[in-house]
Amino acid sequence: MAAELEGDERVAELVGRLLDDVGPLSDELTVEIMSGEHSYGEGALLDEERLRTVVRDNLRTLLTTLQRRPATLDAPRAAGRLKAEHGIPLAVLLHAYRTAGRFVWDRLRALTDDEEIAAQLLPLASSLWAAIDAYSGAAADAYRTADEVHARRDATARGAMLATLLDGRVGTSAGAWEIARVLGLDRQGPFLVVCAETREGAEPLPGAGVRLRAAGIGSEWIPQIDVVVGLLALSNESTVATALDELMEGVRSRVGVSRPFASPVNAATAWREAQLAVQCLPPGTAGSHLYGTSPIALLAAASPDAAAEMAEAVLGPLRALPEVDQATLLETLRAWFTVGGSTARAAELLHCHRNTVLYRLNRIAGLTGRRPTEAESAAELYVALQVVRLGLAVSGA
Repeated sequence: MAAELEGDERVAELVGRLLDDVGPLSDELTVEIMSGEHSYGEGALLDEERLRTVVRDNLRTLLTTLQRRPATLDAPRAAGRLKAEHGIPLAVLLHAYRTAGRFVWDRLRALTDDEEIAAQLLPLASSLWAAIDAYSGAAADAYRTADEVHARRDATARGAMLATLLDGRVGTSAGAWEIARVLGLDRQGPFLVVCAETREGAEPLPGAGVRLRAAGIGSEWIPQIDVVVGLLALSNESTVATALDELMEGVRSRVGVSRPFASPVNAATAWREAQLAVQCLPPGTAGSHLYGTSPIALLAAASPDAAAEMAEAVLGPLRALPEVDQATLLETLRAWFTVGGSTARAAELLHCHRNTVLYRLNRIAGLTGRRPTEAESAAELYVALQVVRLGLAVSGA
């Protein structure tokens, strides 16, 4: 028993000797850590002096723990936060602790040639690596927490910059290009603004950012009231179609896309275009619409009140019919326009007799005072039909 106590005292003495030399040992360990990892030298992510301070604090705490004296996890937690803030990879942080464990063990072994004392060091190895595990875990937890906070701050800052472009507050072209550069969207190709409706909190374009990036299209997104807005940077004009295809995959709501534009300073105008493009799709549907590809729908979306008044004036008593009758007549009119005014083809499309189509068209003419076969009347009926389709006209039933 006395021999065991003497051995423990001898081991404690060896640990104490390392603790007395913690300054020079920290210098050695710092050099070893930096020489084994390129991350510390890349872009001066973390200078040697600050790393030495972190190493000294952690080494002192580790040796204190090995002496079975009270010690906290403040040092490893501080190390985790610092390295997260400086962009040092988590794997590099954890490797530094493994390096420290081997370093301490090698220095302890180097302090004695006595085989008996060396054998008594073996139980200390278990304590050493248990401490390294605890320190690594505390450092990793602090790293992840700091990384999450940094990511949230970064997302907030990026969102604020994108909002500045969208609401036109950027002011100058140079300022707009600087924001695009910070967002990683400063390629020379055209831009698009995308507006996607959110429904009950669901993601309207799941995985869109990843798919766009894989297609060589950069994007930055920001949530707004009831929508998600994205600024897309394309490599050239030909990738507009690619962007639309990627947006359509898995789309869950109405998505409006602006016309391509050359400079991010025009993002505010494009944002308005994307909002109008959303309104060019019927409510409750899922799909994308490129601004300007449907002039009549755009006209209705741009002046919804005037469009609603026009539809009510044109369709007249038809809009006062019971819902079923109204839907039947409007469906017939839509089919007739779709097939270019062919009664026979409309009958095929509607799965009814040709005379039924004629009867319904005549009824529409009687209710509205407009015959679908006459150019001016047909134009008014067609525009009114599109207004109804977009949900801009209120039923009189």
